[in-house]
Amino acid sequence: AVLAHELGHLKCDHGVWLTFANLLTLGSYRLPGLGGFIAQRLEEQLIRWLRAAELTCDRAALLVAQDPKVAISVLMKLTGGCPSMADQLNVDAFLEQAHSYEKASSSPIGWYIRNAQTRQLSHPLPVLRAREIDEWSRSREYRSLLERATQMSM
Repeated sequence: AVLAHELGHLKCDHGVWLTFANLLTLGSYRLPGLGGFIAQRLEEQLIRWLRAAELTCDRAALLVAQDPKVAISVLMKLTGGCPSMADQLNVDAFLEQAHSYEKASSSPIGWYIRNAQTRQLSHPLPVLRAREIDEWSRSREYRSLLERATQMSM
């Protein structure tokens, strides 16, 4: 699943787009007047794009693993799970944490705190990535992609 995630970055040309966005942002700083303001807005959008790119690659991992619990458990292990405790990881409890986090951040104050905590992160929070993997695994789009892949392999 980890390799599939990283190959997703390659397949989607994320490195190319990231390089272009970084050059554009750096160039904006050199503009007189509003250059700094423009560059800061570009940086904010770049960070948002980076988080979306990670979710895209989590989907690539799910397409390869074809089991959301496998993809999520790998994410849990990378998040800080100790190898000796791998058999104790509970995907359902992790997804429940995601639900609790969503519920806590649904109020205006919760949304503000969540935004302040995550606005500079290049990756979404692991529990939110797990929730996205789980939700996408139940989507029509995911099932359709799997069916197409099965038909192509026959």
